Amino acid sequence: MSSEIKAEVPDNITSKSSASNLLGNTIKSTKSELKFNFTSFNNLNINSTVAAESSESSSPADSGIPSLRRQPTGGERFEPTRIPLRIPFTQQPYRASPSITIINPSAYGASWRSAGIGFGFQDRVRFRDKADGVIGIGFGLGNPSKNIGAQIGISLVDVSSPFSDGAINLKLHRRLPKDFAVAIGVQGLATWGNTDGGSSVYGVVTKRFKLREDRSKAFSEIYTTVGVGGGQFRSESNINNGNKTLGIFGSLAVKILDPVGFVAEWSGQDLTIGTPIVLFRKLPLVIVPALTDIAGTAGDGTRFIFGFGYTFTF
Repeated sequence: MSSEIKAEVPDNITSKSSASNLLGNTIKSTKSELKFNFTSFNNLNINSTVAAESSESSSPADSGIPSLRRQPTGGERFEPTRIPLRIPFTQQPYRASPSITIINPSAYGASWRSAGIGFGFQDRVRFRDKADGVIGIGFGLGNPSKNIGAQIGISLVDVSSPFSDGAINLKLHRRLPKDFAVAIGVQGLATWGNTDGGSSVYGVVTKRFKLREDRSKAFSEIYTTVGVGGGQFRSESNINNGNKTLGIFGSLAVKILDPVGFVAEWSGQDLTIGTPIVLFRKLPLVIVPALTDIAGTAGDGTRFIFGFGYTFTF
């Protein structure tokens, strides 16, 4: 049921009253008249009505302009609902991801305007009780998504005398559809001093399995890497016997959390496990504490190794 009330006001008064907070009411205001439409809600068990006070009202601001008021219904009091203010906060994504291999090469690599520096440490080398470390510097060329990317790296294998022993490494890599990547490379393309590793040619394929659409969620991705190569990728017995064979290597990486991963890999000689960790959200810095030679098929027992990597663009 609706009713219509019209009230005349003097020409020198302009009305700015509003009743938008009343359900079902529409206000149309002009300089000469105010028009109100009212609706009753009997079927909602609301025992109050809306009325219009004329200029004869005892309102302190007696201007002769009709105003809306709510009729009291036995002491009922209107209380506005308090809604807490919640400002959405979006976390800035990490600038780096946990590494997907530890010792093995993957099919991913650096591209043009990207570079990195790394440091590796082991508490003792094989068959000796002496700690050692390695420094790595690398940069990228090309575009692996459109054609071919090239990663060029320099390994300095003696920290005490960084430039006395070292090697130059090369990897050509290409990203393919369906989250595949392929690469061929040479560890020790050129060497100087005593590197112990010699030259190792390899080919490798990496595949990403997306478990969740949101990469920041726990257990969102798995990476598998499988490759074949000579040199350091052969078994220790084949190396010692001088057999010119090929070895198979592989890695399995799980993204546990956005900044934390887990990697288990077979290097062609023995088993290595580690936990890559991105330390800071805004700094592309990754550390990798790991254990290698766990299976006992190479070396003289399990050894602790530690990796540190920082990547940047220019």
